[in-house]
Amino acid sequence: MNTLRNSITIAALLLLYGCAESSQQTDASSNQTQEGIQEPASVGFSVVNSYPHDTAAFTQGFEIHDGKFIESTGLLKRSSLHYIDIKTGTVTLRVNNQNDVFAEGVTIFNDTVYQLSWQNHLVFLYRASDLKPIGNLPWTGEGWGITHDSTQLIISEGSEKLYFVDPGTLKLRKVLSVSDNLGAVNNLNELEMIDGFIYANRWQYDYILKIDPSSGHVVGRLNFQDFLERNSKKDLSYLKKEGTIAVESGAVLNGIAYDPKEKKLYITGKLWPEVFEIRIN
Repeated sequence: MNTLRNSITIAALLLLYGCAESSQQTDASSNQTQEGIQEPASVGFSVVNSYPHDTAAFTQGFEIHDGKFIESTGLLKRSSLHYIDIKTGTVTLRVNNQNDVFAEGVTIFNDTVYQLSWQNHLVFLYRASDLKPIGNLPWTGEGWGITHDSTQLIISEGSEKLYFVDPGTLKLRKVLSVSDNLGAVNNLNELEMIDGFIYANRWQYDYILKIDPSSGHVVGRLNFQDFLERNSKKDLSYLKKEGTIAVESGAVLNGIAYDPKEKKLYITGKLWPEVFEIRIN
């Protein structure tokens, strides 16, 4: 009898547990539906071409201006801002940052170059035509990535948040929280505005996110896992040498540049030997 009673009790408990679990799953499903966030679509792409890239450039910001790449490179005592000939990879104009500056993202808005710094709490301004310094603006948080739409700058600082600010003052206009079907998406880094969507490198992840700026939802994902190994024509052994910057700091995917006139998209990474032109399928 005791055995039968115990069996009945266990069965009852299992039934209750199953009902509770089912209820929780129903609630979770209901919440997801209410949020309206679908799993990001897989965005296919193909490699069109590749161009030389300085293997000493710790790429933090990457953009195109007047048919040239403009790149911001990081690390203390090594940070710089420079223009690069796309086809040859030759630096045509360079400005070095002060030794205590760890430079980050870059964008150009209305002929002014905005270069972020990581923890210096400054955004450096340059004249786009010749990279002549024209001042700086204070920024309270960390600087990671930067891009712009038609009226404002958009800044990331390593969290899931994007900050929309006034170009002249960096006064905050809006904060956008980025999320996908699994929740908040942090480590947002290098940014690029492409055809109305924000494309973002996510630091320590081998993909680029496509973000809807009206909702903050990740609507697409470009997978770059093992991309460099599969597509590079260069010897990559230098990236695995112990004691080098590549091993200590990471030669990760981090660079998105888009030419809206030519409709061309380029990607690269920190210390990568090449810049790749890709076409979104």
